[in-house]
Amino acid sequence: MKENNLALISAEDLSLVDDNSLNANQLAQILKRTPKAYVKKRPAKGGGTWDYVSGGYVKKVLNLMFGWDWDFEVLEDKIMHDEAIVKGRLTCRSNGRTIIKTQYGNKDIMYKRGTDANGNRVPLSIGNDLKSAATDCLKKCAAEIGIAADIYNKDEFKEIQVKDWISDIVKAESLEELDMIWSAMSAKEQTNFQDHINEKQKSLK
Repeated sequence: MKENNLALISAEDLSLVDDNSLNANQLAQILKRTPKAYVKKRPAKGGGTWDYVSGGYVKKVLNLMFGWDWDFEVLEDKIMHDEAIVKGRLTCRSNGRTIIKTQYGNKDIMYKRGTDANGNRVPLSIGNDLKSAATDCLKKCAAEIGIAADIYNKDEFKEIQVKDWISDIVKAESLEELDMIWSAMSAKEQTNFQDHINEKQKSLK
């Protein structure tokens, strides 16, 4: 078996969090690292690069987690010091509860080349700048839930590997590997797994 330094938690452990607004599948989604295929880079102010994910990726994960039962509302927007700033609120509904996160997003104003007759710079599209600021706000709200937290909250993010013991047992290639998997399971997980086997055997008779 391959070893790793990740903290391990089973799907059964997640299901025991009765007072949580998210179910085990939703928690598993936010506890994992963002797939590399969705992580992009852009130039950072002062040099170097920043990692980011697209607004489309965040919306896809929100739809996957909450079944489209979420909405985002712009509460306030303004232009200040060559910057579009948006205050927004993300509302997600899950398991009879409502999760609300509020954040700010921003986007540098893009200007046309040259100036107008009075020597002032002319914005290329304030509407597009506000839209980009709103998308930035949505991503920051989603990061507070845990979506792409490894990108936007790197200092606080800790990856947790959610173990699917049944899948591991099916993939095991030796008795030694099976023993290692079995010993890593809690007594309750071992009992539940045996119950699954018994039920399956009954259904096949």
